[in-house]
Amino acid sequence: MRHRAVLGLLFAISAVVWGNTPQESSRASLQANAAGGRGQLVGTWRLISRVVKLEDGTVIRDPGLGKKPSGYLIYDSSGHMAGQLMRPDRPTAIDCGTSTGAPSENSQSVNGYDAYFGTYTIDETNHTVTHHLEGALAAADVGKNLVREFQLSGDKLTIIVRTTSPKEKQIRTLTWERVR
Repeated sequence: MRHRAVLGLLFAISAVVWGNTPQESSRASLQANAAGGRGQLVGTWRLISRVVKLEDGTVIRDPGLGKKPSGYLIYDSSGHMAGQLMRPDRPTAIDCGTSTGAPSENSQSVNGYDAYFGTYTIDETNHTVTHHLEGALAAADVGKNLVREFQLSGDKLTIIVRTTSPKEKQIRTLTWERVR
């Protein structure tokens, strides 16, 4: 019993001297691991703009998500992610049909809503993040690996999605702000 009291006292003294408890040490270790490539994206991001352009620079309106969708994108330090986008003026009547078929590098919206989750990896050399879809609103999206170019400046994240389809090539630029 006496040994336990001595060990407890030594633990308390070491926590004061070194300034952290086991929980804080674990948290510090997690933050150190996140400080690498993933650390820069970790957090919750709110969509502030989404612009869709054709290859020639013509701005077009996305029929699935509309002119100004709202949404959140979440990256955690263990390599998991989730994203949701919504057309604000979507109809209240539910139509479970998907938007026009999505190319392999994009996901589909259903009734003005797009959502998926999974893991992510970062290629720091090419400034890309790949979303590995484990689940999605549109079943056809499950299993896709969506490669996105990204640029990070402070609390502003810009993600560029280049899509190809039989009709036309599109460049979608999504600008996000970190939620504090």
